Amino acid sequence: MRCYPSKEPLHPLLVPVLLLVSVLLVYYPALLSGLHSIDDPGIISRYAASPPLSQILLPGGSYYYRPLVELSFWLDQRLWGLEPVVMHLENVLLHLANALLVYRIASRCLTKTGSDVLWLPLCPALLFALHPLNVEAVAWIAGRTDPILALFALSGCLFLLRWLEDARWRDALLAVFFFTLAALTKETAVALLPVSMLLVLMWPAGPGSPSRSARVRIVVGTLLAAVLFALSLLAFKQELMALRRFLTADAFTPLQAAIQLATALGFYVWKAFFPFPLNFAITEVSPWHALVALAGGVALALALKRRHFPALFFACAALLIAPALLLAVKNISWTPYAERYLYLPTAFISLGVGSMLPSPCQKGRLWIVPPLVVLLLFLGVASRQRAALWQDKIGFFQDAIVKSPRFGSLYNEIGVLLLQDNSVDAAARAFTSAERLNRRPAMDSLIRFNIMSTILAKGDYIGARNYFTVLFPAKEKAPVAFLELLQKADGLRLASLSAAERAGLSRDMMESFALLYRQTKDPFWLYREGQLARELKLYPQALELFRKAYQEAPADASYRLATRKQISGLEGMK
Repeated sequence: MRCYPSKEPLHPLLVPVLLLVSVLLVYYPALLSGLHSIDDPGIISRYAASPPLSQILLPGGSYYYRPLVELSFWLDQRLWGLEPVVMHLENVLLHLANALLVYRIASRCLTKTGSDVLWLPLCPALLFALHPLNVEAVAWIAGRTDPILALFALSGCLFLLRWLEDARWRDALLAVFFFTLAALTKETAVALLPVSMLLVLMWPAGPGSPSRSARVRIVVGTLLAAVLFALSLLAFKQELMALRRFLTADAFTPLQAAIQLATALGFYVWKAFFPFPLNFAITEVSPWHALVALAGGVALALALKRRHFPALFFACAALLIAPALLLAVKNISWTPYAERYLYLPTAFISLGVGSMLPSPCQKGRLWIVPPLVVLLLFLGVASRQRAALWQDKIGFFQDAIVKSPRFGSLYNEIGVLLLQDNSVDAAARAFTSAERLNRRPAMDSLIRFNIMSTILAKGDYIGARNYFTVLFPAKEKAPVAFLELLQKADGLRLASLSAAERAGLSRDMMESFALLYRQTKDPFWLYREGQLARELKLYPQALELFRKAYQEAPADASYRLATRKQISGLEGMK
């Protein structure tokens, strides 16, 4: 095997080309996976409406304040009309850029470990690029937040390490700049503060490095600035409601909180090194993972005490996992645990593993090459299979249900897909399971809406009305979505009724249309109410409804011309 010492550099395009080919081979199926039923449709709907840029960039426009992520979706709408293939390609290219950054950081580490082999940093870059845990963040359009966060975080760390080795203030300013962009991407970037302080204190000194006292002053000053910034955030109310909820205390005893945090940490540590089985909906983990956290913590502390260089990267990864631990305790996200939360930590874990690898150029170390190749091939195949599964929406949720059979929301999601596929009976069974297993009050209304939709899809119009009546004995209490389903079911029944039954149901439908208009202020419902009033020969009421509908209808409304004709016809009857 040929080794490349530092005085004989590789072609500058070799590493980018190798990483590009590897990433595209693994993630090509993701380009054709379309929209995921969770979050992706909401993104498309929000940005298809072309929200003003001020709403994107200023706080208060959405639950999270993530202006740079929102800006990327806003640009997707402006540049290529939210085309899913292009949006998936962006995610893949972001992942490629992050793999290149891992390579650049690993290259700087070689001088600290004494290795002179330039291709060796490719190993941690490939390990990160092919790690199966990263598929969720890359293959899911809504998962873009984590690759963008990693792009800025890794860039900031790269410039920070350059500053620590040569003390050029331009690099320090660029590090602060990229860390600021990371904070504007995702609120969990707060973990970069302890990471950067750890690197400042423990990164090995070089000829041009800042002095020890200078490093301590920087850490103390940064910590004080961060505390002031955190206190100022608490003054916000609606503008940062997600962050405020994240920071508020819960009713846990210190022991309970410690056990939950240790369990979550142990799970993520185990998952980073043993990622299988992959699961999109991780709702519970074994408490025995707390022992993994305990053992890992002791080993890491000993390694850091001995200035073991790879331990520095593992410690950074542990700090970056910390926000995910709080999410697991507070359970404020779709699932308390998620593979995508390990996207940025896996970059540092890959760097730690890479810095432990011996150089195969050293005598007797050639044995390391075959196992590395086999491992990377295995990870690449597993990641490609996982990326391909994102194309099969029903198969994807079936896989998640097998691994999390007690998570009701999964049955609701697969039920929606089955209903879209006209598998009505299977959808009905899925929604029934969703209602039985659901433990999230926020999902109750959606699941019941879907149950009523399946009853309607079966053609059981009376059954749909009866189900509505059970849910809402007082029609006025029903949400808009249920009222719309009710009027649809009633409208489909009309043709099969006798004249007397038809008249009674028409009056009931007029009441539904009136409620819909009252709740939505959409004049279309006035038009529909007017149609029924005319059929019932309530001509003065129909004329009044049509006139109001015509006045309030948008100029391009499809029913506006028909409304004008109805008005003319009724006025001619006087």
